[in-house]
Amino acid sequence: MTRSTSGIGILRSALELFGIVLVRFRPIPRAWAAWLVAVNLACLLFLGHVEAQVALGAVGMAVIIQVLVYRRRGFIRLLGATHLPWVPMLAWMVLRLDALPRQEGAFRIWLIALIVTNGVSLVIDAWDATRFIRGERRPYYSW
Repeated sequence: MTRSTSGIGILRSALELFGIVLVRFRPIPRAWAAWLVAVNLACLLFLGHVEAQVALGAVGMAVIIQVLVYRRRGFIRLLGATHLPWVPMLAWMVLRLDALPRQEGAFRIWLIALIVTNGVSLVIDAWDATRFIRGERRPYYSW
């Protein structure tokens, strides 16, 4: 489980990372991870809205940083810290909710799902970061 992943390519690292999350996790965390990925990727359905563009940018940035961390350290509990750009994004989106037209029902539902889902994910990430700080630093999944 402690093999170095620094010698593999970026694409393979990304595939391994998503493989761990979507295949190797136990059923409930795997379902949660699949939901998180689906809600975040759903931004592609609403790219005409600035909120979806911001979400795509924040998710893209998080994935790139996750892959780089994974390549260097493996699947460690600190990977969730790459979601920190979500904090200002979610705060901004919450403030925009009232300004959005009510007739855009699907977009509003997606935006609320994104805010709730990513908010819960940040709580999980904070718990994982706490565990990392307290000494759980070894990779806990590998491909």
